[in-house]
Parts: sequence; C-alpha cells; structure tokens
Amino acid sequence: MINTGDRITIQELMAKYNLALDNKNLDEWINTWADDGVWTTTFGEAKGKTELKNMIDQVTNEFTSGKRHVSTNIVIEDAQNNMANARSYLTVIEAKKTPEVVASGTYSDIIKKNNNGEWKFVQRKLDIDLVNEVNE
Repeated sequence: MINTGDRITIQELMAKYNLALDNKNLDEWINTWADDGVWTTTFGEAKGKTELKNMIDQVTNEFTSGKRHVSTNIVIEDAQNNMANARSYLTVIEAKKTPEVVASGTYSDIIKKNNNGEWKFVQRKLDIDLVNEVNE
C-alpha cells in the first residue's frame, strides 16, 4: 500500500527528472530510472539505461535547451508488488526568451520501489498534444 511518504517521494522523483532534464544533468536523470526502464515518446523508445542515456543526450541537445519542464495534476495509484501507476500533465515553457508554453502532453508512468526503498521509473509514456514553434 502506498502511503503519504511514498506519494511525496514519487512526486519528488518526477521533479528530479524534470530538473535534471532542464539542467542537462544526464547522470541524475538516468538515476531516476530502473535498470530496465522503458521510455516511450514522440522522439522514439529507449529500453535500459544505455539506450535511455543515448536518447536523452540527443533530446537535450536538440530540444530542451532553455526550456523548463513542469509536471502538474499528478495522480498516483497503488499497484501490486511495490509498484505504482501515475498520470500527470507535462507543460514545457520557454525560459530563455519570452516565456511561453512550447509543448504540452500527458505522462503515464509505472514506478517501482526497489530493494533499497527507492522509487524508480519502470516505464514512462509521453503523449505530446501540443508543440508550439518558438519565434526566434
């Protein structure tokens, strides 16, 4: 059963993921994942930490510079075997130029508490519903 402390820890996991992405801290971003984690996005799919690192390296170089990723409307549901399902909205905001929403989407997550008591992403699926070209 997921308790309040688990819910806070899972929300912090999402925040660490976003902050690491925004700051191009790839090691910290990779640390939010289980060893066999799967990330499915508009940019493709990555399985395992090696593929995850390769894909996030490409994504941060091409798309995330000067952006802020914000997760909201987070719903965390209990699942079996130290697992949780989560849903949230993602809003991507331009931060270096005039602030504006440049993308939005929905995350569907499977998160697992490992043997060390740490919550890690097992699966993240991002469905993008808006991409706005930022004026140069």
